[in-house]
Amino acid sequence: MEELNTNPAQEKPVMGNEQIEAYLIETAKWGKFLAIMGYVLMGILVLVALAMMVGMSAFSKATGHGIFSVLLGMIYILLAGVYFVPITYLYRFSTQVKQAVENNNEEEYTTAFQNLKSLFKFLGIFTIVMLALYAVALVVALPLAMMMK
Repeated sequence: MEELNTNPAQEKPVMGNEQIEAYLIETAKWGKFLAIMGYVLMGILVLVALAMMVGMSAFSKATGHGIFSVLLGMIYILLAGVYFVPITYLYRFSTQVKQAVENNNEEEYTTAFQNLKSLFKFLGIFTIVMLALYAVALVVALPLAMMMK
C-alpha cells in the first residue's frame, strides 16, 4: 500500500499554491506577448534606421547634410541593440516559467526567475545610467543657457 504513494512531492506543486501558479501562467502569457511585440518593434526600428540611412543620405547629398541621417540611423540601431537585451530576458522568463508550471520542475522555476532577476537588474542599471546622463546634460546645459542670455 505504501508503494502506491511513493513520491508525494511530485504531486504537490513546487510553488505550493495553485493560485500562484495560475498567476504565473497568466504573467507568462502577457510577458510572451510583450516580448514578441518588442521584437517586432525592434525590427521596425532597425528597418526605419536603415531606410533613414540609405534614403535620407541619398536625398541629402544635394544639400551636403548626409552624415546627419547616417548618424541618426546608427543611433536607432544602437537603441534597437540595447532594447534587445531586456526583451530577450522577458521572453526567456515567460517561456521558462510556463514550462516550469506545466512540468512542476524546480530547476525550470529557478532558471525562469534568474531571467526575471536579470531583466530587473538590466533595467535598474539602465535607469541609473540614463539618470546620470540627464544629470550631466543638465550640468552642461544650464551654464550654457545662462551664458547665451
